[in-house]
Amino acid sequence: MLVISEIVSGSSKNVDRPGLQQIFDLARKEEIQEVISLELSRLGRNAMDVRQTILHLIELGVCTHIVNRSLKSLDRNRKKDNTVMLILGLLADLAEMEKETLVERIHSGLDEARRKDKKLGRPVGSHIDDRKLLQDYAGVAKDLKSGLSIRKTAAFRKVSVDTVQRVKKAMTIGHNI
Repeated sequence: MLVISEIVSGSSKNVDRPGLQQIFDLARKEEIQEVISLELSRLGRNAMDVRQTILHLIELGVCTHIVNRSLKSLDRNRKKDNTVMLILGLLADLAEMEKETLVERIHSGLDEARRKDKKLGRPVGSHIDDRKLLQDYAGVAKDLKSGLSIRKTAAFRKVSVDTVQRVKKAMTIGHNI
């Protein structure tokens, strides 16, 4: 089984998602028959993009399997399952609505905090610069350089995914340890 991990937000456009583009390339080469996703929202948060992704994969003869709902876009005869497509469309709409509601709540909370003159962001002095970050997390940088994924590095080093992403960003800016 080949595992492709996406490192950009599901809210990004399909063309900006290298993992998804890799899946399409494999499908065009007929190297895969099924794409397994734990949940539909992992394919994207824009309902139209999710539909287009699934339909494009169907055109290429690839089944999309959404594990948490036990739904497959192709039936046993490898034909598009229209009932499943209807359900997937509704679930994609719900995922998009969920994202929009979450964004609205975040903005509302931030606006309320500003109205109350609350200080937002990190406390003064809590930010460490990139050089110090790379020194403090040299093992994380080493793992990333060796090709270990962000999630695997975080699990192995027992740090947050966000910390690993910050280290990776610091590495790409050009700071070396």
